[in-house]
Amino acid sequence: MRHEFSRRGFLGGTGMAAAGASATSIGLTAGDAGAAGAASTERPEGETVLPSDRRYETLSQGFNQRWRSRPAHIRLVGNEADAVAELRSASDRGLRPTVRGGGHCYEGFVDNDEGVILDLSSLRGVRAATDKFGAATYAVEGGATNWDVYTGLFRRYGVTLPAGSCYSVGAGGHICGGGYGLLSRRHGLTVDHLVQVDVATVRGGRVEVTRANRADPEGSPERELFWAHTGGGGGNFGVVLRYHFAHRLPEPPPRVWLSSVAWKWEELRRHPEDFRTLLTNFGAFFAAHSGKEETVYRGLFSILHLTHHSNGNVVLFSQWDEEDPAPLDEFLAQVESGMHTGATVQSGPAGLLYLPYPDKRRQLPWFQATMTVSGSGANQRGKYKSAYHRKAFTPAQIDTWWTWLTKDVEGADLTQTLVQIDSYGCRVNDRATTDTAVPQRDSVMKLQYQTYWTDPAQDAAHLAYLRGLYQDTYRTTAGIPETDTDTDGAYVNYPDTDLGTTADRAPAYQRLYYKQNYARLQHAKWLWDPANVFHHAQSITLPS
Repeated sequence: MRHEFSRRGFLGGTGMAAAGASATSIGLTAGDAGAAGAASTERPEGETVLPSDRRYETLSQGFNQRWRSRPAHIRLVGNEADAVAELRSASDRGLRPTVRGGGHCYEGFVDNDEGVILDLSSLRGVRAATDKFGAATYAVEGGATNWDVYTGLFRRYGVTLPAGSCYSVGAGGHICGGGYGLLSRRHGLTVDHLVQVDVATVRGGRVEVTRANRADPEGSPERELFWAHTGGGGGNFGVVLRYHFAHRLPEPPPRVWLSSVAWKWEELRRHPEDFRTLLTNFGAFFAAHSGKEETVYRGLFSILHLTHHSNGNVVLFSQWDEEDPAPLDEFLAQVESGMHTGATVQSGPAGLLYLPYPDKRRQLPWFQATMTVSGSGANQRGKYKSAYHRKAFTPAQIDTWWTWLTKDVEGADLTQTLVQIDSYGCRVNDRATTDTAVPQRDSVMKLQYQTYWTDPAQDAAHLAYLRGLYQDTYRTTAGIPETDTDTDGAYVNYPDTDLGTTADRAPAYQRLYYKQNYARLQHAKWLWDPANVFHHAQSITLPS
């Protein structure tokens, strides 16, 4: 089973001519991350994969086996000049471009019959650099994975980003959707550390690379381009070639405590009141300890996996980043308080559901701990939904989960079906709702509804099950986690086309992902992609 915090498989981006010669026309690109804005005669370096190529079947499909397309070709982008040249070629030939980084898109937004997929997986550099104003930064290329980011930043510079746990997720899509992970309660979202994006766009017949910086003048097109990448999602504006992060990135803790405990479903079914107690305790704890003023538990990140009963166990994974484990032990005691069913050690294959240790908690060096929990899982078919929660769970929501998670469905293996509840808030909630394109800045928990299977014959059953579970959970708000209530919308990096598409008259995804920030994102779209070259089923639409 896969476990990660954001696996957006396509890249977001917009490219605009920035002041101070920051844009470069076709054939002229900046050849180095440390020379942003300096034009060069860099030659395109890449490779085209045609349907006759043995690599085509692999490179035309991402992680989710539900999606497959037949693009005219796939371009393995080798450098900036190559991205520019490929976009110009696609424009001249009338081919729609889509972009793939890590390939983890939850929906089929990269799929592109008869178009061209720009595959950035060769652009994986992570290095010290400078932005277009000469300020020191750390540059991450659009095809880098989370693991490239962690190894590159930590081994060479002793710093890190508060990004996701899944090692193979592409940074290109993960970052522009907001990005969060095990260190976010202490250090905020990934985009809270972003200072510049280098993006290729198609605009007015021109293909350009633009360096858009947070220090660009307020209200300038360049500033709007930068802001759009702080949570506006991927596949909307162009091709993100590089991200620049502030030079003073967080230093990870020397050591962390990892904990993994479980409650057996057979025991919970004998004591159903324990299920409600567990969820009540968990929700109440994070409602009380996730505000921006929290001081004691900023270093705690915890995930409760409410699996389907056929899985056998409900699992609680936690990471605590301070030396003294007493607060972690107190948290675990509060979660179990009042339960008859006792927690057991949950050990097994490495990954967020299991830890390969025979004890309830163990201290490890931070980097080794990050390796331990950096699961990706097998390539399977999957469906996902999400929600931000601003308060503890209601009794009705808890009862709904019990009903659905103890329900069997003929023709569907639900052993890999779960409601994943992630702790959230603290430093994430320091920012105002309009500081970045991520508007959810007072939530305390973030939920991901997941189901995985391998047999296409089970598609309908799995989709119907997850849809029913989700709609029943939020039945008091018309079956969705409505904004500015006890819930606050959904996460753009966990896209779900059940929330509507661009073909719908009034799709819900626009307000659930972006809330009041959607109009500003539409303005950025109008500035940088007025021909709607970059689009998918839930993309930012042009203003009417």
